Amino acid sequence: MDSRESAALERRPQVMTSLESSYNRRPQCWQNISKTEWDSWQWQWRHRLFTADDIARAIDLAPDEIQAIREVAPIFSAAVSPHYVSLIRRELGLNCPIRMQCIPSLRELEQHRELSKDPLGEYRHAVTSCSFRRYPDRMLIYTTHECAMRCRHCTRRSRVGLKEQISNEAIADAIRHIRKNDNIRDVLISGGDPLSLDNRTIGWILTELRQIPHIDVIRLCTRMPCTLPQRLNDPELLDILKQNAPIYVNTQFNHPFEMTVESAAALENLRMAGCILGNQSVLLRGINDDGCTIEMLNRALLREGCRPYYLFLCDVAQGTHHFRTSIQCGLNIMQHLRGRVSGLAIPHFVIDLPDGYGKVDLCPSKVTATPDGTMHLCNWFGADVEYRDPE
Repeated sequence: MDSRESAALERRPQVMTSLESSYNRRPQCWQNISKTEWDSWQWQWRHRLFTADDIARAIDLAPDEIQAIREVAPIFSAAVSPHYVSLIRRELGLNCPIRMQCIPSLRELEQHRELSKDPLGEYRHAVTSCSFRRYPDRMLIYTTHECAMRCRHCTRRSRVGLKEQISNEAIADAIRHIRKNDNIRDVLISGGDPLSLDNRTIGWILTELRQIPHIDVIRLCTRMPCTLPQRLNDPELLDILKQNAPIYVNTQFNHPFEMTVESAAALENLRMAGCILGNQSVLLRGINDDGCTIEMLNRALLREGCRPYYLFLCDVAQGTHHFRTSIQCGLNIMQHLRGRVSGLAIPHFVIDLPDGYGKVDLCPSKVTATPDGTMHLCNWFGADVEYRDPE
């Protein structure tokens, strides 16, 4: 056996040994809260933290963070659930990957010429007042400005958190457009977070779409299994999903610290309701921009029945420059994953091109050619293997 292959086979996998419960990590301000209350999504929703004073009750804030929460609020205010704020590792200080995703930074006030308030060109691709169509067979319905948490890397930060809500009539108008256009086969229900809608509205949207004969795929885009997993404890919601199965649920876990006992239970409940689960991570500087972190996260996701689907390069959204990485950073992560994990744990690494020009898959180059037509392919542990196309 090749010595490189032998050494590669001895690589130790990056795994999480156990999951923690956010209830066991809850801050002092919630020590008197019962497990029943903590597991209630209504309690979690009502007790979200919005202001510097709110958040300071749960964690110690640095002066720059207090200033950022106040000064960034007119552009994109803070909001974080008790569950998520409890996951902050105080010992990691300001570099905690959980903290960086939920606590505003003064760097969000920076303006960069190459960044946009509408990085995916959704206004340019609007079909109705709350729907966008960038591909021939797919359409996205933007259903709400609400979220359990306002992620600091949010692509739609210019909309999320707006006070006026999307009306049912606007959503009905989008559904009418889909009904009349049989080129549309795949519908994404997004926001904001569509699971912040009441059950009756969610059931109405899913039922209306399920009754359209040319719709093959219904996708629901939500971060709640990560940021407020208690929402998936709701038997009525799960029954609605089950009645309209299969629903493809795309969630977003970006770091292993986000995979908790509560999140694992949420993913299991979704699976039991007939949902097909995929994860769409965002590559974020200082948070998950290394192979070991993504490997550990993707192993944890697969263990809970959620397939790593996409690893997105951070979109060119104004206010997110400090999260952006190079393309090469993502390619290095993909190189790390190949051979260390099965194909099930390897996502598509994509850049969603600015102004709505669509997704482009990116992968490390593995092929070189010689003048005689022989190709040389580099395998998972670095061996150079010759290969010829058939004549």
